[in-house]
Amino acid sequence: MTKKIIVPTDLTVTANQAIRQASVIALKEKATLVLLYIMENRSASSPGIEKSLILQANNIREQTGLECEIIMKEGSVIGTIPGMTRQDDWDLMVIGTHGIKGVWEMLTGPDILKLVTRIPIPVLVVKENATHVEEFIRIVLPVSSHQSILPAIEAVLFFTRLYNVEVHLYSINKAGFEWPKQLLVNLDETIKKFEAEGVRYKRIKEDQNSYSIGYAKQTLKYAESVHADSICVMSVPSKEYYYFAQSDKETLILNEFNIPVLFAGGGC
Repeated sequence: MTKKIIVPTDLTVTANQAIRQASVIALKEKATLVLLYIMENRSASSPGIEKSLILQANNIREQTGLECEIIMKEGSVIGTIPGMTRQDDWDLMVIGTHGIKGVWEMLTGPDILKLVTRIPIPVLVVKENATHVEEFIRIVLPVSSHQSILPAIEAVLFFTRLYNVEVHLYSINKAGFEWPKQLLVNLDETIKKFEAEGVRYKRIKEDQNSYSIGYAKQTLKYAESVHADSICVMSVPSKEYYYFAQSDKETLILNEFNIPVLFAGGGC
């Protein structure tokens, strides 16, 4: 089966950063890179856009040796991209953001989050001014109480199978707050999966030291302190334990450290 990585693009600097990061991963995976352009404005010059996409795809082939394809679709970004990801066996999506705005200028940080919650494959969100990651060495995976943590586990395993990654299973102890049973079940399942796959991991427990709403800021601070290459979270918050509520996820997307965020479990 052909391995494929899809990258939504609007031919901007933001999208190009995502394409560069996706190219690095595709080379490692020996995957085909697919550039996806959504035409929301039907009055736009389709021949000009197609010519630019073909030129970019040709440049990628020449510079990297990757197979690179282009797809152009009419429709809305929020409505069309999730449907695209259900039509083929994609391994990963990489999408760019420069913080307040995302790929396509009409997409804000919250819109990027709205998009990833609808996408059933892992989505790596990278910031425009981030240095692309050549080798993924550390990924922070906060434990959570979602009914199923399997999508996040599988997203992380995608990278551990390509790189010699050390996964940091991270949690924050909040005074007077008892962990839900499902969180402990998920933690046990994650450790069993990692040990079965031979994944290197560390179990990290920190006392709460950031008193902002949510846990994103302290998690980001930890990730920056260990020079993490990514943070992996479920796309939607759990019902029982709002470890990463929507506002926390927006904080992750906008993070000042430019750490790529790997989202999983959308479209469910």
